Amino acid sequence: MAKEKPGQQRAGTSSPDGVSAPAGTQAIGRALAVLRLLTEANGDLGILYIAQELGLKPGTAHRIVRALMLEGYVAQNPATDGYYLGSRAILIGQSAQRALGVDRALPLLERLHQETEESVNLVVREGEESVVLMRVQSKLPLRFEQYPGARFPLYSTASGKAMLSFSDDADEYLRGLPEQLDALTPNTLRTPDDLVRDLDAIRERGYSIDDEENVAGVRCVGAPVFDIDGQAHAAVVIQVPTVRMPFERIHELGPRMIELAKQVAHVVPPDHTVRRSLSQR
Repeated sequence: MAKEKPGQQRAGTSSPDGVSAPAGTQAIGRALAVLRLLTEANGDLGILYIAQELGLKPGTAHRIVRALMLEGYVAQNPATDGYYLGSRAILIGQSAQRALGVDRALPLLERLHQETEESVNLVVREGEESVVLMRVQSKLPLRFEQYPGARFPLYSTASGKAMLSFSDDADEYLRGLPEQLDALTPNTLRTPDDLVRDLDAIRERGYSIDDEENVAGVRCVGAPVFDIDGQAHAAVVIQVPTVRMPFERIHELGPRMIELAKQVAHVVPPDHTVRRSLSQR
C-alpha cells in the first residue's frame, strides 16, 4: 500500500494564501504550525523532526510543544517520547465539523463507499492546494492510504481541478503558474495551457478526472461542491487504483460524483460554508 508523509513546511506568520499576519503574532503562528504538522502526521513526531520540518531550533520547538501540552492541545507518548494531538485539539475538530456541516456529509460519503468499496474524500481549497477534510478509506487490500490534512497542488488533482473550474479566481491562479508545471508523475499536466483545456472539459461534462496525474497507479473522479454564490471551494472525490478503474468506470462514476456533490452542498449550512472557513482566511 502506498503511503504519504507530511510535506516540509516552515513556521511563520503568513496564511495559506500568502497574506501576512499582523506583527507580533510569531509565537501564535509557530504554535499553529506545530498543530498543522501534527494534524498531517501519521504517527507520533519527535522534537527534532518538528524543529527540522518547521525551520526552528530544537529548544524553541520544545518550548512551543510544552506550552501546547499544558493546554491539552498536544500529548506525549511515554513509550516513544513522540508527540501527537491532544484531547482538546480533537474537541475543536469535532466542533468545527458540526459548525461546517461536515458531520452531516459523512454518511453521504460512507454510502458511496459502501456502493463502490473505494475511498471517498471531501476536499477543500486552501490557497493553491487541495486539502483532504474528510475521508472514508477503502478496506480492499490494494488501496492508496491517505489521511485528513493531506495536501496536494490544485493542478494535479481531480479535487483541485473541479474547484478551479468553478472558481472566480481561476484566471488569477493560472496567471501565477510557471510555464512548466512541476511533474508529480509522468501524467501530470505540464503547462498552464494544458490545464486550461482540462478545465474547459470539466465545465462541459461537470466532473473532473485525475488520470494518474498526482499519484502513479491511482485514478480519481471528482465533482465540485457549490456554495450559495455558485462557486466551488470544496469537492468530492473517489480514488481508485488504476487496475480497478478502466476509463469506462471513470465515466460511469462521473454522474454519481455530481449527484454526491449536490447532496453534500445541500447538508452544508449556507452561512457556514467551507468557503468562508478556509478559502477566504
